[in-house]
Amino acid sequence: MTGEASKLWLLKGFAQAYGLQPEGPSPTAILVGGGQILAFLDNEKQIAGAESMSDDVCVLDVPGCILTPGLVDLHVHIIGGGGEAGPSSCTPSSQLSDFLDAGITTVVGVLGTDCVTRRQESLVSKCRALNDDGITAYHWAGSYRVPPATITGSIQGDLCLVESCIGVGEIAVSDHRSSAPTPHELARIASEARVGGMLGGKAGLVHVHMGTGMTQLQPLQNAIEISDVPITQFLPTHMERNPSLVNAAKSWIDQGGYVDFTAGSKALDAVSQLLLAAPRQQEKYLRHCSISSDSFGSLPVFDARGQLVKYEVAEPKELLRCMQQLLLQSRNTAGPQDRHMSLLRYLSLFTSNPAAQLKLPQKGQIAVGCDADILVLDATTYELRYVFAKGKLMRTPDWVMGGAFERGDRIRPRKLQ
Repeated sequence: MTGEASKLWLLKGFAQAYGLQPEGPSPTAILVGGGQILAFLDNEKQIAGAESMSDDVCVLDVPGCILTPGLVDLHVHIIGGGGEAGPSSCTPSSQLSDFLDAGITTVVGVLGTDCVTRRQESLVSKCRALNDDGITAYHWAGSYRVPPATITGSIQGDLCLVESCIGVGEIAVSDHRSSAPTPHELARIASEARVGGMLGGKAGLVHVHMGTGMTQLQPLQNAIEISDVPITQFLPTHMERNPSLVNAAKSWIDQGGYVDFTAGSKALDAVSQLLLAAPRQQEKYLRHCSISSDSFGSLPVFDARGQLVKYEVAEPKELLRCMQQLLLQSRNTAGPQDRHMSLLRYLSLFTSNPAAQLKLPQKGQIAVGCDADILVLDATTYELRYVFAKGKLMRTPDWVMGGAFERGDRIRPRKLQ
């Protein structure tokens, strides 16, 4: 190995590491190399030995900071989205630095409304680019419409043969932009995804865009009732839209299902609403939720007649801001003895929960042998300081790694080999 790939990093001086597996006391230092977490070090003798083992060891001393796993964002329009207001309203494609500045080290790309000018082939190519750039990227086959668009001609084929394909989505339900899929169509898609996931060793989920229609989750309930597909095969997102939909999310979780919220103030309200509704089952409800950014997708607002009245673009940093707000809330409301576990449960919404739903055992946790995706946050404000992705230092307070053609005062463009 040469260059950056050969570096060993020794992270030390931090106050606490969260997301440890197995759970236990925080190590004194963590050794990273070859893209993975190599060892936990527990005393000064081990640290001194690690520092002197090779000239390639780089030491990062971060007093007053905490370590967390990199964020796992399961819903990102990596090649852009939108288009509801015509061609000029198509949103721009993502950039590497946008993810790193948000602490996102794993993304899952998705198509939304537009599957005419935005295609699966472009999605797969962008995944390859982001993986080459240094983070981890997957994608969902299909888009809003049914039947889902695929590359190989079938859902099973994509899950088996396209490396970055992890499931199907975002299929639109209870939304005026959906193709009004029937329960039988939804059940067939779920069955195809389930078998494809088995054959390809993938999650094989059906990621469902939930609109504000009156039917809410009923189409998915009907699909489950007429088939042998388990409720866990569907992962509905945007479940924070209104209190009624959050109540539907609670019922869905009570049946064993999982839900995803889109980062923002409504996601914070949704989490609070769930926990207030089930104060004795908070751990269960938090374990069955995740939060994603919907970044680079459009945020259209429609009136009661379906007319577009407002149009914005979702930002990756909203995911980081949402996490920071929840962590601050946890610290301010939990007692001293409960603070660690409360913070860890909120953190899991952005890390271990989506990683588990997507069946990515190397992600969402800090464990020996797992991918070295690590964030260094200020222990008081939770401000992002450093980002490691697959063992490489990709962001500091002074600079951030960008794609080959990104430019800016803080951006270091990735050199093409």
